[in-house]
Amino acid sequence: MSTALLIVKDLRKVYSGGVEAVKGVSFSIEKPSLIALLGPNGAGKTTLLNMIVGVLPPTNGEVYVLGKNPWREREARRLIGFVPQELGIRGDLTVYENLVYIAAINGVSVSRARLRARELMESLGLFEYRNKLASKLSGGLKRRLSIAMSLIHDPQVLVLDEPTTGLDPGIRVEFIKMLKELVSEGKAVLLSTHISEDAEYCDEVIIMDKGVIVAKGSPEELKRKTVGLKTIVELVTGNPDKAVKVLKGGLDVKKKEDLVNVYLENAERELPRLFNILLSHGIEIYEARIRKPTISDVFLLLTGHPLEETSVG
Repeated sequence: MSTALLIVKDLRKVYSGGVEAVKGVSFSIEKPSLIALLGPNGAGKTTLLNMIVGVLPPTNGEVYVLGKNPWREREARRLIGFVPQELGIRGDLTVYENLVYIAAINGVSVSRARLRARELMESLGLFEYRNKLASKLSGGLKRRLSIAMSLIHDPQVLVLDEPTTGLDPGIRVEFIKMLKELVSEGKAVLLSTHISEDAEYCDEVIIMDKGVIVAKGSPEELKRKTVGLKTIVELVTGNPDKAVKVLKGGLDVKKKEDLVNVYLENAERELPRLFNILLSHGIEIYEARIRKPTISDVFLLLTGHPLEETSVG
């Protein structure tokens, strides 16, 4: 068996009633890196992660963590740290007590747990809060504590389910930087998210929609392959549906909520033509913004719907 940090092979989950949430997903993480599993709510991300960490049995497929299977080998689960959406923090315990408590559950000796708890609190900026009840922590500090708890047994692979949901943008960026530091220590970090900005900071992005992987690669690779060197013009118009209809004949155009996104190979040459088409059809242009491609654009072009839109499955 390969010594890849994580191998996911043809993983599938069918719930009672025939609902197929995950449809034959395969990927691997060969080296320490920060990987984003990007998709809208309902894409199957949580189901996939729960199968990877051994919480949920798959209908078909295999998972290997350093060559070990988390459903058949207990040792494999000790190689994984998991931060679920429901953090599992005990509010009636202090930061330090939560760490020692979860260490005991994971079979870590008392002396090792004390040492490891201090190391993690210092590295994750929690030491000054060590005697504070977890229920009194801010959302950002609770996320840090949940990560510390998942690392108490020193796993090789860290899996996080929507860890940045509810965090302010500035805190989200700091949180991602903290995850990158874990990668520098030799860990593979896999986080699911529906926030495209999170994915921009990752080494690799796995785009998931309706239970399948649509594409994977670094943020720049995905943008280059999908959008290319095109300039994106975001239009606010009086009639976005009509604007899309009249532009579709000669331009690459997609509607995103109330915005009209037009993808231009040569903005300097094509912008006048774009405006002329709209004005000639009586469509008022209230605002036009020119910007570079993002991962959100990649998702829209690959799936035909915005990342923010909930998919089925």
